[in-house]
Amino acid sequence: MLCLYSSRKKNPRQMNIYDCTIVLIMCAVLSGHRLEAGQLLYLSSGQDKAVTAYTVNPQTGALVPTFRTELPSRPGAMTFSPGAKFIYVAMSEGGEARVATLQRRKNGSLSMSGVAGLTSEACYIRTDGQGQFLLASHYSAGDVSINRIVDGVCTDELTDHRKTAGQAHCVEFDPSGRFVFVAHTLPNKVYQFRFDRRQGALIPNDPPFVEGPDKNHRYHEPRHYVHHPELDLAYTSGEFGGGITAWKFDPQTGSLTRLKTLSTLMPDSSGKFYAADIQLTPNGRFAYVSNRDQTADRPAASRQDTLAAFSLDSSTGEMTRVGWFPTPNQPNSFCIDRTGRFLYSAGTDTSTLFAYRIDPQTGRLDHFATYETGPVPIWVMCETVDETADE
Repeated sequence: MLCLYSSRKKNPRQMNIYDCTIVLIMCAVLSGHRLEAGQLLYLSSGQDKAVTAYTVNPQTGALVPTFRTELPSRPGAMTFSPGAKFIYVAMSEGGEARVATLQRRKNGSLSMSGVAGLTSEACYIRTDGQGQFLLASHYSAGDVSINRIVDGVCTDELTDHRKTAGQAHCVEFDPSGRFVFVAHTLPNKVYQFRFDRRQGALIPNDPPFVEGPDKNHRYHEPRHYVHHPELDLAYTSGEFGGGITAWKFDPQTGSLTRLKTLSTLMPDSSGKFYAADIQLTPNGRFAYVSNRDQTADRPAASRQDTLAAFSLDSSTGEMTRVGWFPTPNQPNSFCIDRTGRFLYSAGTDTSTLFAYRIDPQTGRLDHFATYETGPVPIWVMCETVDETADE
């Protein structure tokens, strides 16, 4: 079901999308709602079985819940197709793993185009640059699967299913689309592959993997992986203990060389911490890593969940700490808008979304709003929308 929300503002820093003055307005109303080359934030709610789209105010970064799409089972990771005409949503429930294909209309609203099976629950999904294959990393199974995409719709056809190691947490392409990297936490490795674009298959590179940071650092275990938009560099978040690692990327061989690792925790942090997501601003000037405080005996209100900010040298990519900024409990996923001006962090334990302004000179974050979301906001991502574009 597709709905339009109109929420009553509770206070200057909080909005509850369920305390609405108008709920479930007929979809025909949407024809008069124009976003005109604006931006939407898409959020999947694990317990809510839905994807909610928020309009992003281009001047302030404020969010307004605008569209809602129901899903047949519990959603998790999401990704866009090339050109963002489709959204793919990994789902799982009752031992059944699937992926939904949602087509984006001109105004950014979504319609269901298909549901396909996955080999097991996927914690991360990505498409190739031509939009012909969907890759999924499977944490518990310790493998990577590839499903064929036909006319934008992910199908049941499996073109490859490759065993790697336990806790395969992320699968990403390099900018050329020729190489694939799979970050693994417990084995403390990043697996490296060449991608066969014709067959939709992974070919182990030489070497087949690179080791993560020295375990004595206590901020190792690569979890999420991202490429620099301009330099031959990549960065990973280190799950155990909280860390960020810079890697030199060889665009000819597709191989990584570990350069440097820094802790993502505040110097006075004590307790048990795990890093999760990592994102770079579109211009490559700043990197952010989410830190989850999982200290068992620490009350939720006192937890030190943060976003760690780093500046990246424009020539070398060298990392310099900028600071640490409070964020909602258990920030598994966050995103940076397409302009690089705003950051949105989802707290799975609090069902809230924090909104920040990014200082373009320093990379520091200014928290300006908190939004209540559906239960367990598991994934967030932003994309432009232009109602004047062709379907």
